[in-house]
Amino acid sequence: MTASADEFRQSMDDALRALHELRANRPAEESVETRGEASAADGRITVVAAPGGRIESITVLPQVLREGGDYLAEQLTIAVNAALDDLRARTVTDAPDVPDPSVLLERLEGVQQQSVRQMQSFLSTLTAAQARIARSAG
Repeated sequence: MTASADEFRQSMDDALRALHELRANRPAEESVETRGEASAADGRITVVAAPGGRIESITVLPQVLREGGDYLAEQLTIAVNAALDDLRARTVTDAPDVPDPSVLLERLEGVQQQSVRQMQSFLSTLTAAQARIARSAG
């Protein structure tokens, strides 16, 4: 095997290893317990966000209802958005160690470029051999 073929195989092995690590370290969706939580209206409204951007619960103390519909809607919006932001932040923090996607992408792009070069070299060699055969037959 040539050096370039060895390099190609090593690059492909590295990329595949990284993909396997990514898949192996990904927690099962049902095992993810990360939640985002936030409050508004001086703690009288609490929202809990679950994975997938779902709202798990909203707790509204009765005193908030006296403030009127516009105030309630505004404070609910604030609490929901803050809970979703908290969920996103916790998801990144609680994520298991997985390969950096940018590094993985860089490796795969390298494999792609190397495979194109090797295919071009292979086709060039094949074309030259075909031309030699045609010259010797003709």
